[in-house]
Amino acid sequence: MGVKNWDFTPWRWVSLDDIGYPVIAVDAPNYITRRLQAFEYGSKLSLDRISTSHLSLTLGIIRSCLSKKLLPVFIFDGPPETLKRGTNPDLVRRSSELYELFSKSTNVYDSKIAEPLARSKAMRWYFSVNHLKDLCTSLGIPSLTAPSEAEMLAAVMCREGMAGTVLSNDVDALLFGSPHVTRTIQFGKHLIERCRLDDIQQSVDLDLSHLRDLAILCGCDFHKQGVKGIGPRKGSVLLKRHGNLEKLLKAKGFSPSEIEEYVLAREVFEEPNFISASGLQIKLNPPNKHNFLGLLEPVVGRENAERQSRQMVHLWKNFNKEQTTLEQWV
Repeated sequence: MGVKNWDFTPWRWVSLDDIGYPVIAVDAPNYITRRLQAFEYGSKLSLDRISTSHLSLTLGIIRSCLSKKLLPVFIFDGPPETLKRGTNPDLVRRSSELYELFSKSTNVYDSKIAEPLARSKAMRWYFSVNHLKDLCTSLGIPSLTAPSEAEMLAAVMCREGMAGTVLSNDVDALLFGSPHVTRTIQFGKHLIERCRLDDIQQSVDLDLSHLRDLAILCGCDFHKQGVKGIGPRKGSVLLKRHGNLEKLLKAKGFSPSEIEEYVLAREVFEEPNFISASGLQIKLNPPNKHNFLGLLEPVVGRENAERQSRQMVHLWKNFNKEQTTLEQWV
């Protein structure tokens, strides 16, 4: 995912306080799947036990954020853009059926569920999405399904001041107009590794429109091929010389029909210009102990689940002290 060979992106390690507004828009399909790949790298998943690493990973993010008085908002993909490879409806349907079976049995050692999930990374992710949305609901953590790309909605939230940063490993959120993107957080050290849109514009002396053109020239999610022989450095020079993507491609001898394919890719990056996040309800709601224990107990056992529930209510109380109703936790 993302743009090819963008090694010039000026990522910087700075204080966590650089986020400013205390909401983090999490590009879940990007950030969580990348972290899960790191967990699974070199290991063979069990055919007899359902992998729940997505649950522990996301719980860790939630705990760390709340402890720093930051509210994470998990954003999931909606229908993919037509220029991107679509999801397999059969895999989505099958994974939803498996999650429904798991929700009823709560048996992590059900090999009839574990085996197909272990054999398909895509099915594991679709299964995880259902699980994580239920987790967020049980803890009162906002989760949203984007109209299309998760990073697009996250970028709009950040652009409109509803989030202080987008948590993502790729630069796509910057190209969608987010002023601030974080790819690594070290909560213990109170540090983030981030890039600001202003920084990347200054590093190559291009505005946002030209940055989008440059991404398409290099090859991106919406035009995989790009233009052969053009990388970010050469592309920057050519865009400044020719003025825009269409004129550059015309000078390179591309036909009108070929140019149209590149223009369609740019239109995807421009979609956030017509999207607003106003009206979204972004707040930390009261957690629900019964639902939280129902999700966690099958994975970590009753005693551990009870301990984590006490920890979460403590974080909730300290995060939003004006909320005093704890009946659901009694």
